[in-house]
Amino acid sequence: MNIIFRKLFKSISPEEEGKTLLGRANASAFSIFQDEGFRKLADFFNQSQVEQDRIFNELCVTAIIYLMFIIEGKLYFERVVPERIRFWNSLHDMIPDLYVNYLKSLGIDEQNASIWKKLIQMRHREYKDNRRITRSAWTKELATSKVNPEFDEMAVRLETLTVGALDHITRGQAGPDFQDPLRRHLRTWLSTLEARLYKRVGW
Repeated sequence: MNIIFRKLFKSISPEEEGKTLLGRANASAFSIFQDEGFRKLADFFNQSQVEQDRIFNELCVTAIIYLMFIIEGKLYFERVVPERIRFWNSLHDMIPDLYVNYLKSLGIDEQNASIWKKLIQMRHREYKDNRRITRSAWTKELATSKVNPEFDEMAVRLETLTVGALDHITRGQAGPDFQDPLRRHLRTWLSTLEARLYKRVGW
């Protein structure tokens, strides 16, 4: 599929493809934000407007970082043909600026839009550190895993972003319970996002 896609759409720039992928990520965040089950679990309607906006922002930045992690995984496991590596590295690095430009196109002023670049960069650093912690904590399981290492890496990013989103959405009030309903809901959301983005990334 990727070979055919490259032939048909070889003129697509990293910027254009980045906009497409960010559109998918953003649509996914908006979808769970509107989801009644999510709102009930997050006690959404008992939150102030400021807090509701903050929750939406956390969903958006989580989806954006998930996209960045998928690109990083594809590059690390050499799922990108050599002649496309520069394309995907460039796309990955421009994601914060692309999102700022998207916000400006919606009429958001420069100052507020620029805050998002800092937020994306901050969360990316935070979640990269957390990804290393997750991978380290799972060392024994990963060492004895009989599945594809790329699948193991997908599990690591899914766990990392699920826990990170849960922590920020609840302001650290969620417990470590793996069966926490909100945690499971976020995991399902990110699993769906993985499926929507994975095949598109790396063509």
